[in-house]
Amino acid sequence: MKTPRHTVLVVAEASDTRKAITSGLSPRRFALDLARGPNDCLGPLLGARPDFVVMGIASPSPESLAPIRAILEADARARVIVVSPSPDQAFALECIRNGASDYLREPLKPGDLKRSIDRISCRAALTGKAREPDLSCILEERKTLKFGNDLGALPYVINQAVANASLVCPDVPMLKTALGEVLLNAIEHGNLGIVLKEKSAAITRNAYPELLRKRSVDPRHAGKVVTLHVRMTRDKLTYRVIDQGEGFDHRALFGRDPHATAGSGLGLFFAKSYFSRMIFRGRGNDVTLVYNKPGPGK
Repeated sequence: MKTPRHTVLVVAEASDTRKAITSGLSPRRFALDLARGPNDCLGPLLGARPDFVVMGIASPSPESLAPIRAILEADARARVIVVSPSPDQAFALECIRNGASDYLREPLKPGDLKRSIDRISCRAALTGKAREPDLSCILEERKTLKFGNDLGALPYVINQAVANASLVCPDVPMLKTALGEVLLNAIEHGNLGIVLKEKSAAITRNAYPELLRKRSVDPRHAGKVVTLHVRMTRDKLTYRVIDQGEGFDHRALFGRDPHATAGSGLGLFFAKSYFSRMIFRGRGNDVTLVYNKPGPGK
């Protein structure tokens, strides 16, 4: 029986740690992706969904546990192995409590990492965690997510919103993109009150990140939240997005050329073309998105 080839994301700031980790993994059994640090790893993680994440932590501290939690928020099924020179058993236990599957001491001995991966794989197989979830048992899903105006948190919110969407939608990445455009609009134009002309001018000056930063700490906007209601049946996805902004004239937006102004709502035009229906209520800060499951052969 042929041994399956695991994908491994290696996250380590020190080059000697990256070398020690990768040298213990045979390319015949492991496909490797490298990230220099926690800030670089979420993109590869979300895109590739590796089987394992091996994280080097040079200096144990409460702050060094945050990347473990961030990885598991991005992908709850991620299996994280921490590699550290620290002999502190209390820190090793904290890593496990924060979601790590194993803790290995540096310097690594030959075969340490391979044995850890084999051990975790065996344990996951015995508990059934290695199997893809069987969505056929789900008849309906309802949940409500509330979140603030941190754009960096949007990937986690979107992952939660589409957790079981593959039962209805054959192209979940495209669904995430379309939903993300509406949620981005709810934060930027809704809660933060950034109007289209203001955004266009800031983009032209390469000053939009600074505009977002200032608006997010402005007391008039900082406490506002977005509410996302999710409902899934066997043949339909429904997302209702409600922000706490003043709203906008959605009829005027969709009545003009979306390319006329930089940052003028192209994302909403894309979402409108993707979803089966886009229904605005009242003053435009309450929108329902409906995606109908494609018929056979579509």
